[in-house]
Amino acid sequence: MSRLNLEQLPDVILTLDFGGSGTKGIVQIKGGRPYSIWMEPAVIEATPASLGFQTRNLGNAYPENTAWVGIDDDYRAVGYLARSSYGATPGLRPRKFELAVYKTLAVVWVIKQKYKLPESFQISLALLLPPGEFEDSALLKPMLKDALIEFDTPTGILNASLVGYECFPEGAGIYAMYCKNTGEAIRRKVIAIVMLGYRNASVIISRRGILNRGKTTNLGMAKMVEKVMERTSGLEVEQLTEAIVNAAFELKPQHFYSICTSNSHQDSDVEKIISAVSTSRAEYVIMLANWLKEVLPHPNELDELIICGGTADYLRTELDDMFPVTPIEWHGGVEIPQSLNEKWLGNRLADVWALSVYHRIKVKTITRGVEEKITE
Repeated sequence: MSRLNLEQLPDVILTLDFGGSGTKGIVQIKGGRPYSIWMEPAVIEATPASLGFQTRNLGNAYPENTAWVGIDDDYRAVGYLARSSYGATPGLRPRKFELAVYKTLAVVWVIKQKYKLPESFQISLALLLPPGEFEDSALLKPMLKDALIEFDTPTGILNASLVGYECFPEGAGIYAMYCKNTGEAIRRKVIAIVMLGYRNASVIISRRGILNRGKTTNLGMAKMVEKVMERTSGLEVEQLTEAIVNAAFELKPQHFYSICTSNSHQDSDVEKIISAVSTSRAEYVIMLANWLKEVLPHPNELDELIICGGTADYLRTELDDMFPVTPIEWHGGVEIPQSLNEKWLGNRLADVWALSVYHRIKVKTITRGVEEKITE
């Protein structure tokens, strides 16, 4: 790459997925290799005075755990700080774009801290939204552009210039990489991309290479956790979710003892939790299967299924049973580089990683075009 081309690249190329279980991102600093980033999903209002008090922890904690942002008079704690100091919940009810600005600004500040960037730099963004909320992307761009120009952070005012912006429906990153690997055959197939996350379930259909707008429902894994919570008492959502995922099919007492709040009735409480998880999982699978039956093409018409998302791994056996005839490509065949998996997110990074590959190539292609015009 020529020196001129390198200078034209933005300082930061960032791809984000605003998942219900956490904000996942792939970041590449100019001249560096890609890195993954993850922040807890909570966002909550807070006063500048209260947030200013939190800066005492800056030297002792990772920036992901001390993030807050201020846009004019609107101040928000984000991620771990929002949950631990202000009791914020994951925020699954609002549409993702409503909190995306604060989450994006927080990630940008974290990147600035981790990679020792100056207070002013250029950034190119690629974002993922559920297909059912994709129209919100038109609202999100001007909001982000204005907010990034000047916002408050734990280390002072930060100025980021948005020089590139793209937004895609969830599953688009995996689909783009699948198309690249499949080649011409994509134009002859009917393929469904099923994205199963913590908050949402989404489906996009590709008919001979032409994508539809897709559909989204609130049947992410949070629906199952909600059902378990209704059948039990005294449990924390985050701890329960982690225990359920760790237990998988082996619903053994040792997976749930640590989340019980009662010492005197621990054995009976664990037995009740196991029963609730088993019943709720069966109900959740039925609900998800009924929805997929409504939105997917008939099995005789469908050539292949791409199933992805963290919940997909948890329900892999049931999903295999749902589609006994249709070939399934799990996570679109996307392989996560080991260097990006330091937070053990595994396949939950597949969509945002695949989209980041596309985004970086596009940014460099555009930059190369700018270089050619300059040198003409």
